[in-house]
Amino acid sequence: KIYFNPSHVHAAIATCGGLCPGLNNVLRAVVRCLWYSYGVRRISGIQYGYRGLLPEAQFSPIPLDPDVVDDIQVKGGTILGSARGGGDRVEDIVDSLERMNINVLFAVGGDGTLRGADEIGDEIKKRGLKIAVIGIPKTIDNDLSFIQSSFGFDTAVSMAVQAVRGAHVEAHDSINGIGLVKVMGRDSGFIAAHTALAMSDVNFCLIPEDPFDMDGPRGLLQSLKRRILDRSHAVILVAEGAGQHLMVN
Repeated sequence: KIYFNPSHVHAAIATCGGLCPGLNNVLRAVVRCLWYSYGVRRISGIQYGYRGLLPEAQFSPIPLDPDVVDDIQVKGGTILGSARGGGDRVEDIVDSLERMNINVLFAVGGDGTLRGADEIGDEIKKRGLKIAVIGIPKTIDNDLSFIQSSFGFDTAVSMAVQAVRGAHVEAHDSINGIGLVKVMGRDSGFIAAHTALAMSDVNFCLIPEDPFDMDGPRGLLQSLKRRILDRSHAVILVAEGAGQHLMVN
């Protein structure tokens, strides 16, 4: 059983926040599912995230169908464009959804995007409108429970492997060289950990889940010193959120 009559539905899709590998794959899958599985024939792509739904926006929606999205999965980025911000202007966004007669909004994004989607849903409920808001979580960090891999994660690891390989060459061919590679992972170290598993050239892998000491006999600096004295080079791979416990507010 479905709530909306597919022939009457106007669906909209917005990609919000930073770019992430796999966004076009998601767009393609949503459009093809709406078109072929549900018979929805009116699908609009909102340009540049929530900003495309603001009243002052100069970006017209892009009509989407299976032909438009046929081969976008081989392209990087997102054909709709993406932007941060705008999700806090909930009333303006819901006004636009009403004006455009949108019944279903798909919001593809991370923490801020999905918080915005939740608030948009609350405003819709408050007005008693029949509009569904569907959040599609976007994170290359793979920090989502109950799934094996979030879209973009595999690509992030494969690109990080290339960076580590280059850092190893630079460090190995220098006198006491140290290669330092930082990858994304604000709250979780999946990219760093999987990259370290894929590349044995990583000597130190620092992730948010595993606190470490900087000083002391078992600290990072002493361990690094021993590595340099022993092998004359080292590669450090660090997730962006690692070591936050060492920072003084």
